[in-house]
Amino acid sequence: MKKTLHPKKRLRQVLFQIHPLSYRIKEKLPDRNTMNKKLFVQIVKSLKKIEDRRDFMAEEIGMDMTAYEDQFFSVIEDLMKMTFNKQQLALIHMYLYQLAPDKEWDGTITVEKDNKEKIVAFQTPEQVWEVIKKFQ
Repeated sequence: MKKTLHPKKRLRQVLFQIHPLSYRIKEKLPDRNTMNKKLFVQIVKSLKKIEDRRDFMAEEIGMDMTAYEDQFFSVIEDLMKMTFNKQQLALIHMYLYQLAPDKEWDGTITVEKDNKEKIVAFQTPEQVWEVIKKFQ
């Protein structure tokens, strides 16, 4: 059985084979904004999956999970209120509960910022993040 090396040790070995020098390898953690974006995208994707599962269970199995899940959603909503302002929350809600389920939606929205209207892509959680960041 082959022993797997820690990634830093393996990288050091490969570099040493190319250039026989001593190497110090440091890990750099992502900045706060990058981490926040990653977490936001994961949360939105999870919320969409939960909504899809709830819809499936209601339509295919006849089991309404709304009463059971409401307390969880209440906690999630309160945590989002701590993080986002009213405009951002409205955009997140619109994406999750109005636009994403709409099969005929073209994936864009019109936003108004500084009295100017602009059509922006709003189809993925990453795009939602970019739009809501403009409303900080």
